[in-house]
Amino acid sequence: MTEARVYSAHRVAQAIVEHCRVAGRRLLFISGNGGAGKTELSKAIAQEAGNFGHANIIDMDDFVVDTKLRNSATASWTDITGTLQNGRYTTAFAASYFLQNIKAILYNIEMGNNYYHWPKKARIGGECRLLFGDAVVTIVDGVGTVFLDKDAARSVCIFVQCSKELEIARRIQRARFSNEKDEAAVLKNFDERNSQYKAMIEPHIVEYGLVLESLDDYSLSITRNDYDFPL
Repeated sequence: MTEARVYSAHRVAQAIVEHCRVAGRRLLFISGNGGAGKTELSKAIAQEAGNFGHANIIDMDDFVVDTKLRNSATASWTDITGTLQNGRYTTAFAASYFLQNIKAILYNIEMGNNYYHWPKKARIGGECRLLFGDAVVTIVDGVGTVFLDKDAARSVCIFVQCSKELEIARRIQRARFSNEKDEAAVLKNFDERNSQYKAMIEPHIVEYGLVLESLDDYSLSITRNDYDFPL
């Protein structure tokens, strides 16, 4: 356990990469609620790791089932009050992912193999990204990392959260780049998404050794540090 103190994403990234290099942990899993700054932290870690060799970032969004297919099916879940709910399949469900695909990629990297990954937004082969089998770290970024196997001896697991108000504000800010095109769409979907997150994602926080709270400027408050990163 550690006192809650505030650090920049860059400083946290430095501590994580140093730990990974010393402990021989080459896999990083980052989960948490939407808008919490998972991608910003992933980029900071990759930039720091790049000082020592290759760094891979794998976005769980590349393995999500098409939105139209998910929205056309009905999902059921029990919320934190014990009430049965019905709604859309968001990324809070394991069934929303092609998990075998990402498992195959991670296995290739574990075996030291390079792998050409075709991201969801890529249209031609030239837009594929080469993932390196000798990478200093491979970062798997996304709420859905809770559904992946994580060997504690070989990985670092990070859970990033932010307040409800901050999540909504950040979702609205990036709405035009997502499936939610405006503020009205963000607000319409938030309660359902948040209910699913609280029921099926947040309980996995106990499996993550580093728990962070993202603040307004994307600085990070460390609320749990089971890895004893020197900060």
